[in-house]
Amino acid sequence: MEIFTDIDSLGTRATAVTVGSFDGVHRGHVAMLAEARSRAAERGLPLTVVTFARHPRELFSGSEAPFLLCSSDDKLSLIERTGADACLLLPFDRAMASLTAREFMHDILLQRMGARLLAVGYDHSFGRPQAGEGIEQYVQYGREMGIEVVRMHPYAPDGCKISSSRVRGSLAAGDVEAAAHLLGRNYSLQGRVVHGEALGRRLGFPTANIAPLEPLQLLPLDGVYECVIYVRNMCLRGVMNVGCRPTVSGAARTIEVFIIGFEGDIYGEPVRVEFVRRLRGERRFAGLDDLRSQIQADVRRVNEKE
Repeated sequence: MEIFTDIDSLGTRATAVTVGSFDGVHRGHVAMLAEARSRAAERGLPLTVVTFARHPRELFSGSEAPFLLCSSDDKLSLIERTGADACLLLPFDRAMASLTAREFMHDILLQRMGARLLAVGYDHSFGRPQAGEGIEQYVQYGREMGIEVVRMHPYAPDGCKISSSRVRGSLAAGDVEAAAHLLGRNYSLQGRVVHGEALGRRLGFPTANIAPLEPLQLLPLDGVYECVIYVRNMCLRGVMNVGCRPTVSGAARTIEVFIIGFEGDIYGEPVRVEFVRRLRGERRFAGLDDLRSQIQADVRRVNEKE
């Protein structure tokens, strides 16, 4: 898949286009992109996915709590797996946000990209909101411009629409298994191992403290999770704590992983962690001995799945 960050380098070759934030690239997105790719192929056109370097919510919500479901790099990698021919990563700023749907279709999709087909999600809208505007208006604009506008079919395999909001809701409840069902993969984040307070080492469970690469990425509900961690081309199991460590009066929210059966110095190393299941909530223990016993029990639960 070709990736473009400069619209002028894309050229005006005839292409099929679909537009969206595609946060998380969940199963609904994957199904829609598969249908768009099929529609494009029927017309002998390559498929270009248009998405944004900055989620629109960032512009309009300001310094909101983390909400993204993946980093920009992960999003591009996941879109590539769908078989799209190209992806254009547009900046989302005030000028972009001010464009109406008609202006976006004409000025960006037609004039600067050469779009001949626009595949629209069945409930998706774009451009500066206009009263009463929807798919019927997009179809009419397209007729006037020579762009065929087609509406994708809804994807609701369990009777409910799969959406980024549903994924966020599952993560907020700590239900990472439900989130994995919606995403079609385990929820994950990329990060780097940083120095912590070495409390885990004193307890006999040295942990890797993870600093996320995407500061706006959503973390699941505080608690202890079974996880998989990828580091130095190894795939290892672990027990992850997300939270403020109330037993030791922690203040800042941290991500710490005890990697089962691993010893070594990985400070500064890039890692990816996948959330497998929630083991328990985070809680305050009477003392470090009780905390140590609970961590031992958490590790046993993970090992019992072997």
